[in-house]
Amino acid sequence: MYRIEDGSLPGPGISVFETVVTFLVIPTVMFVVISFLSYVAVMPRKKRKAGQSVVTHIE
Repeated sequence: MYRIEDGSLPGPGISVFETVVTFLVIPTVMFVVISFLSYVAVMPRKKRKAGQSVVTHIE
């Protein structure tokens, strides 16, 4: 049993499953969701004609 300076005791550890979900699955799912949302947000912009620049063309 380890004691911290203020006298409190550490809580119970988390299981391997909880560790994998917390540090692998959740960040991966968040990355995929954010990537998909940014792809959907940029997708309509790619439909411009090849000769028109954003700088020289006003829609």
